[in-house]
Amino acid sequence: MFTAEFAVGLLAVVPLLLALTLIVAAGTTQVKTAEMARTAARLAARGESQATVRAEVAADLPDATVEFVVEPSHVRVIVSRVVGGAGLLPRWTISSQVRVPREA
Repeated sequence: MFTAEFAVGLLAVVPLLLALTLIVAAGTTQVKTAEMARTAARLAARGESQATVRAEVAADLPDATVEFVVEPSHVRVIVSRVVGGAGLLPRWTISSQVRVPREA
């Protein structure tokens, strides 16, 4: 048997646990996008093709998007991924970008 106080407390704890889970997932995604942006930028700076770089990112972040900005002396890579969106939870995009000099 549960008391009324327990039921009210449970209604307060469940949304809090959902929010904390979403925050942890967002933090994990931020770390992964930052690491993949660094890896992708290094590969692109070495002269790897965009398809190869996208395949490397897709191996760790399957639903991430990769954008390239090629400058005369630098390469900038932006990796983004959507987090959340389950049920009534909000969705937002987490992205990381890295700019590195091109290797000769």
